[in-house]
Amino acid sequence: MARRKNNRSKEQYHSAYELEKSGNQIAALKGYQKAVATDPTNVQAWNRQIIIFRKTKTKQQEINLIKTAIAEYQKTIESNYQNWLKSHQEKAEHTLELAKVLGLLETSGMPKTEHAILDKWETRKYLLEYRVKNARPKKAKSIKNTIDAKPVKKKNNKSAKPMPKIQSKQIGK
Repeated sequence: MARRKNNRSKEQYHSAYELEKSGNQIAALKGYQKAVATDPTNVQAWNRQIIIFRKTKTKQQEINLIKTAIAEYQKTIESNYQNWLKSHQEKAEHTLELAKVLGLLETSGMPKTEHAILDKWETRKYLLEYRVKNARPKKAKSIKNTIDAKPVKKKNNKSAKPMPKIQSKQIGK
């Protein structure tokens, strides 16, 4: 079952990637969303969505997407771990005691593991939040400046000779 979901998610990712390469970012974004809905651990689909938001310069949407990606990824990992514990209960009882003694478990009971992608997403989220928080307000053109501005006069170039007109009779010869 998990393998089928994984394969379906990969197919959805590849079709979305082809749409993105052809320039249809909206359809590609929807395809990537389907891929992560099928398999929330599809890191490539999450990353392509983040890249699309980065290209369109929508920082707040990118932050929200990264938060969702982190939450969904962690939730899926935890769910997979709980399923493994249920199906391998005898092994789990023996190894959990040892893991506790060695300090290999977090306070939640999950094993301490390094997920490089989660660290990467956390860093990106932090940087985006910092940039949004400390962004300078854009200067808006005031109405006064546009009204008071003097119109620019075009220079007349009198030294340039006008082009001779071509008569239709000359073209027909």
